[in-house]
Amino acid sequence: MAALLGIGASQIRTKARDGILIRSGRGRYDVRASLARYLAQLRDAASRGGRQGQEEANRDLKAESIRVKRAQADAQELKNAASRGELLEATAVERQWASILRDVRAGLLAVPSRVGAKLPHLTAHDLAEIDREIRRSLERLSDGN
Repeated sequence: MAALLGIGASQIRTKARDGILIRSGRGRYDVRASLARYLAQLRDAASRGGRQGQEEANRDLKAESIRVKRAQADAQELKNAASRGELLEATAVERQWASILRDVRAGLLAVPSRVGAKLPHLTAHDLAEIDREIRRSLERLSDGN
């Protein structure tokens, strides 16, 4: 049967179990009845497959249409938010934060000299140690730690 139908032995057993191929004994099949049922099953699957293929294509087309409409709606929402002034340009925000962080860095690096002026009892070594700690902290922050 496997050679006649061009399928593997495991598929023969499965089709026999499903009632498509009719056994006439151990390892034997009613060739005429089995072939008729097998061909009928193929015809039925082919006719259903055409309709199912079309239904699946329609579902895919509908899903794609919905995806496009959602993308268009999202784009329109962004345009509306921009026209209301609710959005900022990323480059402008980045420039502003860079400026703020430069000011913070400059302020922190000026701490040792300001502390030295206010606390004259601190030695040059003390001020150098404060400066090292501030720089070390800034370096760790710039490394992402």
